[in-house]
Amino acid sequence: MSITNVTIQPAAAPALTPRERERLALLADRLIAGGAGLPSASGAEVHTQWIDRAMAVRADLDGAVRAVLALEGDPAEVVERLQAEDPALFGSFAMAVAGAYLINPRIRRELGYPGPAPMKNAALPDEAESYLEDGILDVVVARGPIYRPTPAS
Repeated sequence: MSITNVTIQPAAAPALTPRERERLALLADRLIAGGAGLPSASGAEVHTQWIDRAMAVRADLDGAVRAVLALEGDPAEVVERLQAEDPALFGSFAMAVAGAYLINPRIRRELGYPGPAPMKNAALPDEAESYLEDGILDVVVARGPIYRPTPAS
């Protein structure tokens, strides 16, 4: 049995209700109003098929999107209040909206963005070992990891 042609699909996110989609169109247009020849978020159909695709790939954003959609009030006030009072939730919502906007092929075409390109100089499977053989990275290995830990979410 050959598995060379198997495509792994992301898990499907639960569908938004028609009422949630209407609310999303209003809120998303506050983030991406359109202009310079580009449509608004709702004009790019972010609230229809594109948000579904974005949330299917980034299921971790589903809760944030639904939490924002549940907020009551005028869309402009909701977005402004959210940005001031809960920047993390605002950031997750904005990421979902922007991602849904940018995966629309029409938007990518109008922006002149072809999408992610394959890596031309990807490392070979055994390439890392060759760098460790001569001891050139011993100083780095001895130093240990240097990084800033990501905040817990």
